Amino acid sequence: MKFSKFNLITIDEDTGKIILFNTLQGNCVEIEDDLKDIIEAGEPAQLTAETLKMFEQLGIVVDDNVDENRIFSYFHDREKFSSDTLNSTVLLTWACNLKCVYCFEGEHNSIVTMNRESADVYIKFIKQYAIAKKVKNIVINLFGGEPMVNIEIGYYILDSIKRFCEDKQLNFVSTIITNGTLITEEKLNRLLTFNCRSIQVTLDGIREIHDARRMDKQGKGTFEKIIETLKLLNRKVAETRSFGTVIRINIDKVNIDETYRLLEYIGKEGLNLTNCTVDFGIVRGLTESCSAYSSNCFVEEEIGSVLYDLWDAAEAQGFFYNIRPMRRWLYCGLYGDNQYTITPDCEVYKCWEQAGDKAHYIGRLDENGNIVDIRYAFYDWMSHNPINCEDCRNCTYLPSCGGGCGIVSYANSSTYHEAGCFKVKGVVEKQLIRYYKKRGELK
Repeated sequence: MKFSKFNLITIDEDTGKIILFNTLQGNCVEIEDDLKDIIEAGEPAQLTAETLKMFEQLGIVVDDNVDENRIFSYFHDREKFSSDTLNSTVLLTWACNLKCVYCFEGEHNSIVTMNRESADVYIKFIKQYAIAKKVKNIVINLFGGEPMVNIEIGYYILDSIKRFCEDKQLNFVSTIITNGTLITEEKLNRLLTFNCRSIQVTLDGIREIHDARRMDKQGKGTFEKIIETLKLLNRKVAETRSFGTVIRINIDKVNIDETYRLLEYIGKEGLNLTNCTVDFGIVRGLTESCSAYSSNCFVEEEIGSVLYDLWDAAEAQGFFYNIRPMRRWLYCGLYGDNQYTITPDCEVYKCWEQAGDKAHYIGRLDENGNIVDIRYAFYDWMSHNPINCEDCRNCTYLPSCGGGCGIVSYANSSTYHEAGCFKVKGVVEKQLIRYYKKRGELK
């Protein structure tokens, strides 16, 4: 017998309690100092028979002939190719009515906008792909630029795909990522007819901070308008109970202190309904458009502590956080075979953060909705398996991160196949501590 290579030990600084988490099996347990010493010494023979039996059941101890990387690789490949959901992000336009200081799409904010002809091509692609792959679910995410700039084409796409799903008896869901400045009640009502389940709107701080980071083309702040939008969304949620609001707060060194004031403001304004969540986005200065902003970004080692304090602050304002480390066979669903991003002129990419960057162009849609002009970048991205990366296959965190973010990997090494560590190391430990405290087990 041997100890699993995926055992992670963390200590709560407040209580001194020790938590053991097996990232491959997803099991965690509180242990004492003597067991910590035995595990770190790699001496399972020193375990009592009772503890050995429990550790075998939890995957903390495995047979000598077990190669746990093969187990991970199996589940990684299965998830990559076995999804029954077609999930596509469509960029309705590169244009945006804002000029945010860190926007990764900044260089694309132009007049290129999806027209009816391109929308028809995209619709053909979705329908043909769904039939060929025999999917059961279709999820369409409207994005941009700012999707509300071209929302009529968005409605046109959603209407056609919704009717297709009804005809084929497929489940259909739509979502939208928007800056929140152009939403009206009329537009919202139309979105909801297309089973829109999630609307993400961004706030970056209280008025002074937000308005300095997310202003319109004339330099005018957008804070008050977004607060009005969030109040509209909450009223509509109360009426329909059919969708959820996500308040995205982009975090970096510039606005972190003011984020706490924003959370207090959100709570005071009653924007913390049960179906409204806060997503803390860590700003990354990785793409060409936002690289000049990288000095203001948190480094990987800082993110865990930053998020831990923010989780507590958000929950104090009425937001619920059920945080527990989970297994993650793929870092991101975009590694899956059934996920694609389509630009306004029907170019095809995997990740929307790479859209428009020809280094990551994987093909385009022809007039019949087929992906043509398929480039090596597609096979390069889809052949990624972190077991082939030395840093990943020897890393305790691997089953909690799935090998990391391809964007981070490419930015650091000009390849998708190196470690793309982001929001995992240090974050998992804080998730464990919070999970145990919420269960009342760390006192």
